[in-house]
Amino acid sequence: MERELRFPQTEEGTDRRPEECERCGWKRFHRHEIKQRAVVDPKIEQAQVVRYRCARCRKTVSVHPAGVSKGKQTQCEKVVSATLCGLGLSYDKASWVLAALGCGVVKATIWNNVQALGEKARRSFVAGQSKLGKRAVVGFDETQLKVSGNGVTVGFVTDPERGELVGMRVLSSREGEELARWLCETAQRLGCEVAVTDELESYKPAAERARLEHQLCLAHWRKAVALRLKKIEAYQEEKRLIREALKQLDEPARKSIRWLHRQFRQAAAPRKGQRQSPAYALRMLTLELPENWGRLTCYQKPHKPLPDNLGRRVPRDYQVPETNNACENAIGRAGKIRHKAMRGYKSLRSAIVTTFLLACLSGVLAGVPYSSVLT
Repeated sequence: MERELRFPQTEEGTDRRPEECERCGWKRFHRHEIKQRAVVDPKIEQAQVVRYRCARCRKTVSVHPAGVSKGKQTQCEKVVSATLCGLGLSYDKASWVLAALGCGVVKATIWNNVQALGEKARRSFVAGQSKLGKRAVVGFDETQLKVSGNGVTVGFVTDPERGELVGMRVLSSREGEELARWLCETAQRLGCEVAVTDELESYKPAAERARLEHQLCLAHWRKAVALRLKKIEAYQEEKRLIREALKQLDEPARKSIRWLHRQFRQAAAPRKGQRQSPAYALRMLTLELPENWGRLTCYQKPHKPLPDNLGRRVPRDYQVPETNNACENAIGRAGKIRHKAMRGYKSLRSAIVTTFLLACLSGVLAGVPYSSVLT
């Protein structure tokens, strides 16, 4: 798979001739004029444009060299300016860099380049959805973009094995109903069997409704449990056993968690206006861990679960990851860090096409070719 970043080539001249006249369809032309035209490009300053005249109806037509169009900017200039923004530069800084290279354009022009290439990336992405094929395991995650001062939730779907972005969708909310609809439609389209997500509670009923096996991201869960244990006073030995159980995730670890829950099951719940006691906090934690044990250890199961009770054992021909890092990386490559430093987008369309462009430009890190976006 293509992993090299290739920019469009710009030529100074061309020997190409028109194939036929747009007006009368005649195929014979006479060379009418050759002129040098100033262009904005990182390598050349001028390009040769040849004008031909139809031998029948006298209509003239201009032939441009490769990479040169009617505007002053070449295709390479448009892609370079958009790539600088994809690498994290603001429109102002990208304009300064291009000016230092002798091909400067104003920031409004760079914004237009980003929007045009982003729309092309979006259309290419949508057109390629039908060719994705079956993905047995997919990762789901969502992030928020600020549009006109309001938060907009965008859902990402990735292939954990390749790190490839295979889906992106604007969600109305992060509630269970919307997530369930999203997971069901994606599972049907990709034929997936296992969903990998973070610890958001809404994903659990959503995965059940979509009839998917569910693997919770161990990195998120271990971090969340570590934060909860840090807030609990005393019980150092019990907290050590919980941390060790989350590292091992085997049957002795599960029995250890159940034993701890029996020790704290008599801890009283806090009354109205009271804070929960450390013992009650451990009681609730040791209750949640066994309830989610199957979701935490889904990656360890060598066989597929079957809906019948015939005792059949069908081995898995795919690997379930322990974490949802592939989806997190895709969100980061799509500009999550940059979005945090921005005041936001003015329109939803601008937010979506910019996110698509950033995701595709950085797709080389996930093994996705650039050619569909940059050329």
